[in-house]
Parts: sequence; C-alpha cells; structure tokens
Amino acid sequence: MNERSLLMIPGPTIFEPSVLRELSITTLSHTSKEFIQIFDETLKNLRKIVFVDENYKTIILAGSGTLAMETSTTNFIKSGEKVLVVSNGYFGDRMIELLSKYPVKVDVLKAEELGSRVETEKILEKLDEGGYSLITVTHVDTSTGVKQELKSLGEYVRKHHDETLLVVDGVCSVAGEELYMKDWGIDILFTGSQKALGVPPGLAILWLSPKAMDKLRETKSSHAPYYMDLNRWVKVMEAHEELKPSYFATPAVNLIMALNKSSKLILEEGMDNRFRRHKILSKAFRTGIRSIGLDIMAKNENYAASTVTAIHLPQNIEVQQFLAEMQKRNVIVAGGLYPNINYFRVGHMGPVNANDILATMGAIERSLH
Repeated sequence: MNERSLLMIPGPTIFEPSVLRELSITTLSHTSKEFIQIFDETLKNLRKIVFVDENYKTIILAGSGTLAMETSTTNFIKSGEKVLVVSNGYFGDRMIELLSKYPVKVDVLKAEELGSRVETEKILEKLDEGGYSLITVTHVDTSTGVKQELKSLGEYVRKHHDETLLVVDGVCSVAGEELYMKDWGIDILFTGSQKALGVPPGLAILWLSPKAMDKLRETKSSHAPYYMDLNRWVKVMEAHEELKPSYFATPAVNLIMALNKSSKLILEEGMDNRFRRHKILSKAFRTGIRSIGLDIMAKNENYAASTVTAIHLPQNIEVQQFLAEMQKRNVIVAGGLYPNINYFRVGHMGPVNANDILATMGAIERSLH
C-alpha cells in the first residue's frame, strides 16, 4: 500500500486530514482544563450523533469494538439469567461465543443462511417466551453487509418487555446508518472509532439509556472485569461533563481529540445529509456491482447496509489473487471473514465520496479481467 492508495475496507476507513492532524499535536495532560473541555464537548457531540438527550450516558474507553461488546453485556448480567442473541453473521456469532464464557443461559436465533437475516416477527415470538435479561442484535454485520431492522423491535421491547435490555452492536452502523437510539428504544449501544465515525482504531464507545443505568446500579454482582466496570467509568464521564478532573485509567488523549474533531465534522454535515449520502453512494455501488455480473451477499435489497457491501467472486478467481490485483491499482478492499466462501468486502462509510466509489468500481472491473 502506498500513500496514494484508496482504503475501501470496512474499517479502518478513510480519515479526514484534519482528524489525523489531531494525532500529531503535543499530547495534553489528561487532567488539564483544556482536555477536560474537549472530552466534555465530545461526549455531548456523541449524544447528538445517536439522537439522545442528557439523560443518556456516553462512555469512551481506550480499546477496540470488541472491548465495547464485552463491556456492553457483562455489566448487566448475573449468574443464571437468560440472554437472547440474534446473529446474522460473524459478529453475531462472536457475541454468542463471548456470552457463553459466562454463567448465563444463551439462547440463539441465527439467520438461515449468510446474506439473510432473522426477521423481526421471529425475534418477537422468541422474546414472548419471557425471562430474558438481555437481547443483543448486530445492526450491521460487517462480515455479510446485512442490516437488521431495529425500530419495531425496540418499540416492542419497550412496550412489552420492560425487564429486557436491548443491546445493539453499532460498530458498523453508528454515524453511517439511520439510527435513533432514544426513539427506537435501544438501551445499550456500542461502537468503535474506526468505522463511520472516521477516527483511527483505539476507542470503544458506549451509550446507556436511563433504563440501562437503573439496571447497572441494581446489578451488584455482575460479571464485568475490573477495567470494564461501568460503575467506575460512569463517575469519570460525569466528572468530565461537570468540567472536573477524574481518573480511573489513562484515556487515549489524542484519539479523543481526533474524535472531537470528527464529531464536529459529522454534525456540521448534518445527520440527515450524512445518512442520505451513505444511502445514495451505497445504492449506486451495488447497482454498479450487479451491472458487471457480480452477486451481492445480502439476499434482499432491504437487507443491504449503507456502510459495507459483501460481494461474491466468480469461482475461477481466487480472493487473494483478486485483492492483489486491486492493490496494484491502488485500491485496498478486504477479503471475507468466512474462508470457505469466495467473496470480498468493500467499506463505503465515513467521509467516502462519489469519486471514491467510481475509482473502486473501476478497479474492481479491471481486476476481474
């Protein structure tokens, strides 16, 4: 990969130069007034990005999306409880694997085949069996490019299952897909910095509803590891929003400064405009892919995400050979996460534009021949 290569993988994404510059400036003291003000502003901006008010808590940790995944669940489970995991791919399966390490009963609903999804009606039927402390759903599974419907699910949980927390993996959707945390009844949402938020890897971000906060306070014997204990982190975040220094573990100072810059750019674009741009570019990309005879993994256009597309390769073209051909043309795309399936993935999120889509399409077509 050279300096002029176009990075079109599903995270890390393309980064704005002004965001990257925040990583190169002198690191501030994490207890300085200047940094605390930046942290406070960033927490407030993140609320706006997912459409919640000040009654929702925002948490920023140094770590990956997988850290956010484990933090989002282990703080809210007790031994013997039932949890329901909805899986449409690799990262839904990761949640199954993660929760299976803890002394809880894990029920699973899986898509019948890769590229499909578990329909909402089936999820509601399972929920009505009752007794679930958590239900976890991946909004967009990065492995398949399949988007899960959330609005009616969240409304149903809020209306009929007050005992259940709805946990949403938004790693590949936050700031790229339409997502309205409060209106849709999402209790816990998490993401990583390196996808549609447009910040280099290293930050795990969570949002907690008032209902989740009540459960957090009540769950005295949760299975949260020491570093992931949200009771500790909530106090730190609250202090920063009161413009007071607080310490539990050292934050990733420059990454938070980069997130501050990126969050400002996102809000300057406007969330409606941002959602529209992602939707238009992704639809144009899928149309182009089909026009050159390739099949998209998402079985239904309604399932297709605006942030990532998974594409089947012809059987006579080996995926590593194809990726190498793409790299020769200075466009970097990703292989699939299922080694037995001949496919690749393209990320089209963050600051991606029409020229990036056209360049990627041109490189794909030339690399096939």
